[in-house]
Amino acid sequence: MAQRIQSPSSINTFKQCQRKYYYQYILKLAQKVPSIHLQRGKIVHEALEDLFKIDISNMDKEYYEFELKTLLQSLFKQKWTAEKKELDRIGMTPEQLEFYFRESLYMVNNWFRNFMKILGPKVEKEGLVEGFNHVKPKTEVYFLSEEHQVRGFIDAIHEIDGEVSLMDYKTSKREKMSPEYRLQLAIYALLYEEKYGKKPQLVGIDFLRHKQHYLDVDQDLVDFAKLECKFIQEQTISEDISDYSRKKTPLCNYCDFQDVCFGQKTMDEFIAENGPNR
Repeated sequence: MAQRIQSPSSINTFKQCQRKYYYQYILKLAQKVPSIHLQRGKIVHEALEDLFKIDISNMDKEYYEFELKTLLQSLFKQKWTAEKKELDRIGMTPEQLEFYFRESLYMVNNWFRNFMKILGPKVEKEGLVEGFNHVKPKTEVYFLSEEHQVRGFIDAIHEIDGEVSLMDYKTSKREKMSPEYRLQLAIYALLYEEKYGKKPQLVGIDFLRHKQHYLDVDQDLVDFAKLECKFIQEQTISEDISDYSRKKTPLCNYCDFQDVCFGQKTMDEFIAENGPNR
């Protein structure tokens, strides 16, 4: 069987539960209604990404902070409204949706406060347009490694004063650099180095509710990513379900494939209810 191109998400899914990996990445079963966490993460990501596409050349330097913040809030609200159909599918009450709307808006505003700590000094030193262009990142950049058969989208690539940092946005409540996040960032460092022939200085998670956390990039981090990519390829050659063990944990209660995994539905019933394989 040809190698399957992996991602940080697929590798972490395999580590979480091999059976879930089998259902999601080998059988490619359709997943259930998206969660509010995934949906609002998508909305927040897109709002931050689009902020850096705006033309600020006509902004008044004296009021640019207010204008940028207003624009960002407007982008977020527009994208939330545009996703109304998908949000309604989640089945939450209006009060619950309003809670997540306000919580997400808080994250956007918190990110903006942190961003201004970087942008402000550059604007004072270089002017508005040059300062903004200096600190704005490349966003949602796609990378693919043919050698290691892994790919990923990097939320933001910052190149400021000769230092390159790769950033991933997270809307999670916990402000913790977990092993899953470390693996994701290590793979991003590997992808960047393979494409550009040099390592980034830093990789990090922007916990939008809190602040940024970084890892220094060294050879050990890149080698760790290489080993994990090699491991997943070796472990996922088979297409036989018996080669993918089920790991029973409290997370099973939130798994899209719980019903078919525990025999509450046949495969045909699951597909009929959730749609065909992707």
